[in-house]
Amino acid sequence: MTLDPDWIASELAAIRASSDPMVKGPRLEALIRDIFLSVPGLDLEDQDVESAYGTEEIDLYFWNHRERTGLHFMDCPLLVECKAWSKPASGRDLRYFATTLKDKGRSSGIFIALEGLTGDPARKSAGFFHVATAMAAGQTVLVVTGEDLAKLTSGVDLIRLLRRRLTDQVRDQVLAVDVQPRNPRVARKPTAAVSR
Repeated sequence: MTLDPDWIASELAAIRASSDPMVKGPRLEALIRDIFLSVPGLDLEDQDVESAYGTEEIDLYFWNHRERTGLHFMDCPLLVECKAWSKPASGRDLRYFATTLKDKGRSSGIFIALEGLTGDPARKSAGFFHVATAMAAGQTVLVVTGEDLAKLTSGVDLIRLLRRRLTDQVRDQVLAVDVQPRNPRVARKPTAAVSR
């Protein structure tokens, strides 16, 4: 299914122009819902689901049929968190989402951060540190930004973006492992036996 980049751009502009969080959040969720429904095999299961204790809320739940041409590499159900903030989302917020995934028995989810994450991806600082530590703990959180959304023209573009993010994240985890060659141990000379 195709997406209209002009429509996405106008929605993103309207979200960014608003100062009311009660407008920004629901409008971003609606945009994400429509974009994700262009992916083969995704059905919206529920939206804005609050826990029985009122302690957490999941923005979007998608049933993922895991079609070969869809998001077969992501969980079912697929949880999506949306942050329509005017500043980058913090590592704490990403960590909270990763913990929510773990608590729900999910191994992967998508974190939409309109203005990106705090920190430096190359140095794995701030929010990017929490992406890496979540993966090490078994939860893969794929981050999608407003800049990413603006480039989408179809559900296939979203699939490619998420596949690339997953591949890059796994590659980065591998590269984070100590790959420096270790100094070979200095061979010790055998000590001469002392005769008495």
